[in-house]
Amino acid sequence: MKHLLSLFSVFLLICISAQRTEMDFNDHWQFLKKQNLENADAPDWKNVKIPHIWNLDAYEKRDYERNQFWYQKLFDIPENLKNKELFLRFEAVNSYAEVYLNGNLLTKHSGGYSAFHVKLPKEFLKEKQNRITVKADNRNINIPPLSGDFTIFGGMYRNVKLIAVEKQHFSLENFGSKGVFISTPEVSEALGMVSVKGNITNFDTSLQLKISVKNQGTAVFSETFPLSNENFSINTIKINAPKLWSPETPNLYLAEIQLEKNGKIIDELPVSFGFRWFSADTKNGFMLNGKPLKLMGTNRHQDKFPYGIAVPKEIHWEDVKLIKETGANFLRLAHYQQDDEVLKACDSLGLMVWEEIPVVDIISESGLFKLNAENQLKEMVRQHYNHPSVVFWGYMNEPVIQVQYRVEKEKQPEFYQKTVELAKHLEQLLKQEDDSRLSVIAFHGTNLYNEIGMNGIADVTGWNLYQGWYGDRLEDFEKFTDEQNKNYPEQPIIISEFGAGSDKRLHSLKPETFDFSIEYQQKYLEHYLPEIEKRPYIIGATEWNFIDFNVATRQESMPRTNNKGLVYNDRTPKDVYYYFQAFLRKDIPVLHIAADDWKTRSAVTDNEFYSFPVKVYSNQKNIRLIVNGNEVQTKSTDNFNAVFQVKLNKGKNIVEAVSAEHPGISDKKEIVLNLIPETLKNAKNIDIAINAGSNCDFFDEKNKIFWMTDRAYTPGSWGFIGGEIFRKSSDRIGTTAEVVNTANTPLFQIKRENIREYRFDVPKGNYEIELGFADLYNAPQKQAYDLSKNIRQNENLNVFNVYINDVLVLENFCPYEIAGNNSAIIKNFPAKSKKGKIIIRFEKISGASFLNSVRISSEK
Repeated sequence: MKHLLSLFSVFLLICISAQRTEMDFNDHWQFLKKQNLENADAPDWKNVKIPHIWNLDAYEKRDYERNQFWYQKLFDIPENLKNKELFLRFEAVNSYAEVYLNGNLLTKHSGGYSAFHVKLPKEFLKEKQNRITVKADNRNINIPPLSGDFTIFGGMYRNVKLIAVEKQHFSLENFGSKGVFISTPEVSEALGMVSVKGNITNFDTSLQLKISVKNQGTAVFSETFPLSNENFSINTIKINAPKLWSPETPNLYLAEIQLEKNGKIIDELPVSFGFRWFSADTKNGFMLNGKPLKLMGTNRHQDKFPYGIAVPKEIHWEDVKLIKETGANFLRLAHYQQDDEVLKACDSLGLMVWEEIPVVDIISESGLFKLNAENQLKEMVRQHYNHPSVVFWGYMNEPVIQVQYRVEKEKQPEFYQKTVELAKHLEQLLKQEDDSRLSVIAFHGTNLYNEIGMNGIADVTGWNLYQGWYGDRLEDFEKFTDEQNKNYPEQPIIISEFGAGSDKRLHSLKPETFDFSIEYQQKYLEHYLPEIEKRPYIIGATEWNFIDFNVATRQESMPRTNNKGLVYNDRTPKDVYYYFQAFLRKDIPVLHIAADDWKTRSAVTDNEFYSFPVKVYSNQKNIRLIVNGNEVQTKSTDNFNAVFQVKLNKGKNIVEAVSAEHPGISDKKEIVLNLIPETLKNAKNIDIAINAGSNCDFFDEKNKIFWMTDRAYTPGSWGFIGGEIFRKSSDRIGTTAEVVNTANTPLFQIKRENIREYRFDVPKGNYEIELGFADLYNAPQKQAYDLSKNIRQNENLNVFNVYINDVLVLENFCPYEIAGNNSAIIKNFPAKSKKGKIIIRFEKISGASFLNSVRISSEK
């Protein structure tokens, strides 16, 4: 306890004033991973520092821990604070919290993404050894979000502060807000009117309000106002020729709001704000400060490994800076209220914001769910009301997408109607809270929202559109949006989500939908941005997502990750990040060789070189490309990129791109080329790995193995004979289901079916053959094989024989019976070339023969 008192002393020296003291309260907490608290002094508490989560398991497994667990902290109150009113501010506890002081319940709070204050009553405080206890629960029972395509991390994952105030103070019991709200009801280049509203706890008639306004440290207004009751509203503040806030010039003003009693300051709040005005319609688009502005940016989730969502302040600022550096002017905070530091960064750096509460996927008919949604909406608006960056408030995202899966068909119409009723209710409540901002709802790409009457409830319609990814073709994007504008010409549209996944291990010269190659993500975004830009009725767009973020329940090529990011989870930019930068930035030159995600490449050839496409992203008109010191070509950029067909030599290659107009603008990259022989008769130390059935090269990072794109056999070379690429659905290659028992998930998510042979025309010698299998079809869950009768119960099971040079190595082989569905099996066999060939032959017994991967290597 002495240690704790000395810690308080440090903060007192830093933070204390004559009015209000705020101090860090993050240290010396303990965490108990038990559902029930039986003994506060139990020995199995673990020391933790806040912010804290208990869900690092979400990075490793689908069924992450969703439960209720406990936190506690012992503390003393310093002598000079004992006469103060004391509060704790919890920035966020996910998702439900109960707070106790010395065993006395102080509050219950539902909603995991906003702050709340808790008063520490003097009657419950002790002289020494006070214990604050928090129960945290991330099961989300009747608490939005009921579900979502993101992990519901549990814990006290944002900061905790101790606040000490005088008896009279700006209210700390106003939905977690500061209790003071600044708006600018009238703004022009000539004049800015400022309104300051709020309420005071324990009001008496001796109180006065002093308001001072500064811009970059220079006072522009100061006046003292009498107060007649606990609620105040000052609407007479005028600022001549205000410096306007915009993404280009994010000018901020600072209001110092002081509560005075008998000439003495007893409470004080500094509040930043800005002057701007805006509107949105289909004729003029989005207008900011009287000028048209296309809103372009991205969405942002808040997690980063190994923090989960308990990320420090610096990461919030780093994210906003990286987003701003793309040239973005707009950020959607998906799908929940985010840390106040994010909003501060957007204010300071110049990003306009869409913030929303997490009513995601589906609603509950419970009255408690509705109440929780209302409270979260009030908390969001009141806590972030003063931020000039916020221009949109949202309250639903894809709210009916799960109805068809979770609600009986005959009850669906009624459920849709209740969703519409809740949307109308939240819209009305939002306008009561703040009618100065625009409201918005995000729909997913179905006309159902129009049919049930949801379109038009909010000021702006957001569409989450993934044509060319989850289905349809790329060009169906503009077909859908044009149709919406035709049918609803007065409704402004934002493309609230668009994106494609990418896995750094997968590369293709012929990328296709849902192959998760880096190249398809580039192709997808290169299609969408120009189509968005050319349509004036689309007032803005936010790409999905800024980062590759954790989703414990996701499968796909990187299980537990949504990998649609412009940057990786560690915040390293992908090459496509620079396409956004080239597209959006007019103020600085951009030139980037898109080789960071494909630094090492492999090719099949008998030459010592291979011709590869090399892409350059740039906002320069003409690009010169120099390879290994030799100028290759000068090309004009089209859609902010130029693609060069480049002859790369075996080993290291130095590629340099230079602006033809401005030679000082350049980029240089090293590309390493590995060559695999096409003709094998004279090859030595053969090592060929094939990604069977796939259009992609796959790089096994751990073992440094390149699994090559599948290829047909030609005499003297190697490849498959017969079969077809497995497609679980007609528009997607392979499956997105997670394949267990392997770290190389993509290698086993695609296979060649009904295959006859893999043939390798190799020199005489001994070889090692590795065959990889994973049955990807939905076999019956019951036992498929009757061991007593040695008869299979299902004739549709995939059963086949495998021969290597006519030697039966796998007989009646049924991967499903061995390992189940979506489970990797690796089989290794020695082999000797026979007449200069190794032939791996497949003989179907039932279902289909198949192979996911094959590797042949010279015996070591």
